[in-house]
Amino acid sequence: MRKNVLQIAAVIFCLPLLACSTSKLARCPSVSVLVDTATAAVWQGNPPQFTYVARITDAKRDCDIEKFSKNVQGSVDITFQAYRPRAGAPAIYTVPFFVAISTEGRILAKKVYSMQFNFDAQQTVSEVSQSIDSLALTVGRDKQATDYGILVGFQLSKAQLDFNRRAGRYPR
Repeated sequence: MRKNVLQIAAVIFCLPLLACSTSKLARCPSVSVLVDTATAAVWQGNPPQFTYVARITDAKRDCDIEKFSKNVQGSVDITFQAYRPRAGAPAIYTVPFFVAISTEGRILAKKVYSMQFNFDAQQTVSEVSQSIDSLALTVGRDKQATDYGILVGFQLSKAQLDFNRRAGRYPR
């Protein structure tokens, strides 16, 4: 009987902690990968041949909302994957990507970062994760943090963006 009481007490004690972490994330700005910028195809030569194709495969957010203020400190963890069609010599490719803060269809702030894919000899797939921890937001009057969004995508050339739009969207 005493063991059951202790187990019930432990569950009751832990429930508020679980609710806190769940409700905290529910109060954060959402994160989205823009479909048209989720893939970066890079080609070279004449006729053009693909050197590699990079994809954003996941983006997760977190935030801290200061009590009694409108300040939000956010972060996003992004997972990238790159493929090259032919195994070969070791290679390093640098790819620009962006993280933006938006609300009501407007971009409020945008910053471009870069990350590297490292391919070892004979390797055709490379996966990299990167954390961006410096997202600061002051929530406007009559707004909440959930009224804002974090947008993630590759910083593409016009040719790359046109290619993505022509290629269409297929499930992975």
